[in-house]
Amino acid sequence: MESYYSALPYDLVAHPGRGLNRAKEHRPWIFLVAIVILSEISIATGATLFVSSFTGAGRVSFFSNLFLIMILLTFFWIINVGILHFFAEVWGKRGRVIDLFITLGLAMFPFILVSPLSLIVEGLVRGRIFFQSIFTIAILLWCFFLALAAIREVYSSAPLEALLILLTPILFFMVLLIFLPLACILLVILSLSL
Repeated sequence: MESYYSALPYDLVAHPGRGLNRAKEHRPWIFLVAIVILSEISIATGATLFVSSFTGAGRVSFFSNLFLIMILLTFFWIINVGILHFFAEVWGKRGRVIDLFITLGLAMFPFILVSPLSLIVEGLVRGRIFFQSIFTIAILLWCFFLALAAIREVYSSAPLEALLILLTPILFFMVLLIFLPLACILLVILSLSL
């Protein structure tokens, strides 16, 4: 089992499908909790470093915000699992929600790099925003592809089906954000005309 834990980070980088499939089978709870906690601390640290370098805000706020950020990111992870599982079932896919919980948690692995990359950017004299943007886009894309691989493994779906499952909640909420205000405006107009 020890060799499995040492091979899992390599598989998440080099062979995400295989790594996530093995994680689904072995359910590495300790490794999962470590990845989630480290990625949340790294996000909080990296964001604090980046924001404080431009705003002059004290880094003391890091400790007060760390707990809040960890709670919010954990809540987002759990809600995201539920929403994606719902839409996978809507599209007729069958899988276990606990497997999606594990694999999406492991898909947070690239976020561990946020803090070290923010430290590198902090040391730059010029181009901080440019390099921070490049690092952020690269990490987000890596996480997106890991989440896509997680959905493929859990629901045994084709790449296009997994992409559809992953993008459906985003498109659904975008449509809601567009049409909900329009519906409110329409109701106000109709109520004024009566």
